[in-house]
Amino acid sequence: MTDFTLYDENTAPDSTKGTLKEVKAAYGMLPNLYGYLAESPVALNAYLHINDQLMKHSSLTPIQVQVALLAISEVNNCEFCIAAHSWVGSTLKANPQTVEAIRQGGKIEDPQDKALVDLVRALVNDRGYVSDQIMDAFLAAGFTKENMFDLLVCNMLKSLSNYANHVTKTEVNAELAAFAR
Repeated sequence: MTDFTLYDENTAPDSTKGTLKEVKAAYGMLPNLYGYLAESPVALNAYLHINDQLMKHSSLTPIQVQVALLAISEVNNCEFCIAAHSWVGSTLKANPQTVEAIRQGGKIEDPQDKALVDLVRALVNDRGYVSDQIMDAFLAAGFTKENMFDLLVCNMLKSLSNYANHVTKTEVNAELAAFAR
């Protein structure tokens, strides 16, 4: 069995130590995912940069980004990211019914949230081969083709973090435990 090192801002390699200090200052804690990604400056910085682009420059709202990231994490069965995006979603005031429905595999009542989650699930489950019906419903819900491409970026980000969490067996931080399933 391979053991991966869970770094913190004091034990990380010099190439990622400063970045972990910044993350801890921003979040008030150091999510375990970042502690594992610190093994690779490329992985850590890619994750942070893509996340920053999505949250600040996406055609989707920050709440829509979090709903998408949560839905992708649920499809990929990544318990760490489900807790993390449930937490961030709650701080951004995402629709609680939507968040809980994603977490539990239930019915999403908000039509726009449903269209977004249906497309995200199809993108992940069908590897990008999305039916015309799902794409048409997404566009009819008020989304754009640009939004769809931003959802592909969400999927790219979650591929990195969900898979890293699976490989390293990342545990949910105590600070996120209330948001774990």
